[in-house]
Amino acid sequence: MTMMLMSVVMVMFTTAIVHVYRSIQTTESLTDAQSKVAIAFQRFDRQLRYASWISDPVEENDIWYVTFAGLEGEKCRQLQLDLQPPGAVATDYRGELRFLEWEPGSPPAPGALGNTIASDIYTAEIQNNTKKPFEKTKVDSTPYPSASAGSDFRPDFQRLRINLDTKVGDSTAGIDVTYTAVNSADTKDDDDHECKEGQPT
Repeated sequence: MTMMLMSVVMVMFTTAIVHVYRSIQTTESLTDAQSKVAIAFQRFDRQLRYASWISDPVEENDIWYVTFAGLEGEKCRQLQLDLQPPGAVATDYRGELRFLEWEPGSPPAPGALGNTIASDIYTAEIQNNTKKPFEKTKVDSTPYPSASAGSDFRPDFQRLRINLDTKVGDSTAGIDVTYTAVNSADTKDDDDHECKEGQPT
């Protein structure tokens, strides 16, 4: 009887330890995935905040693109969210965030992919068309109302909202940040910017 009770207690104890270990491992993996996205954002934070122009985001062949430019003479830069990276299983909904840059007047070849800066981007809502990863607010447009800005607010600069999720196991965490391009006040027509030649139409 004592041996049976000890066996039951040991099974319960072992199960609890395994469950705790798996929870810790999932939390660490999710934290690691989020850290990679946060580090990626820090990498181009200054470039986006001081951008002089932001393109309209577009999606082509399961890749979302948004291109932006610095001041005159600076490089053109592009964020790419690949919904179906090489080797990925469609039902996993795991995307990759990439970064590409080039000199104005020397655009990359069509379909050129940038360097991967973050993986484990959860893309189910994006693929189901219930969420956009990149959203642009134009100068003097009516953005979504907020308590701080009010419904009559009109921005003086272009703004880019980046809304991404990371998922590890059953745990999901989101990053939702809006950048204001402080040098974009005089931006006119999106179609005539030289950096647009590197983005699909």
